[in-house]
Amino acid sequence: METYDVQFLQEALDDLKEIVLYIAQDSRQVGRKGEQLVKQATSPALRMHDKIIEKANDLTVFPKRGRLIPDRKIAAAGYRMLGIKPYIAFYRIVDCNVFIYRVLHGATNYPLLHEKMAQVDFETSDDD
Repeated sequence: METYDVQFLQEALDDLKEIVLYIAQDSRQVGRKGEQLVKQATSPALRMHDKIIEKANDLTVFPKRGRLIPDRKIAAAGYRMLGIKPYIAFYRIVDCNVFIYRVLHGATNYPLLHEKMAQVDFETSDDD
């Protein structure tokens, strides 16, 4: 069985960091009871981080697990989306690599993101 190399691009790594910081901050808002709270607050953030990494790494064996993005133009460029509730990882398969471009909250209005991804793809394909 062929395996793929999963790589988080810098924007996706930045997204992941923001997710962890947001969840940790949100968890701290629930209550304040000293140092024990800090450990409890980071726990949900780290669990989400690990869940996103784990689901993304599943793409090493099942790269087409995510569905094509509904926009025809972007789907034609091979962009896919993988739901990792409540987040969505946007990625593309290139040869034996899976490149994860972004990890965004599912409630994000992402049509503009699709347009940006299409522009990046067409700009890079002009260099070929």
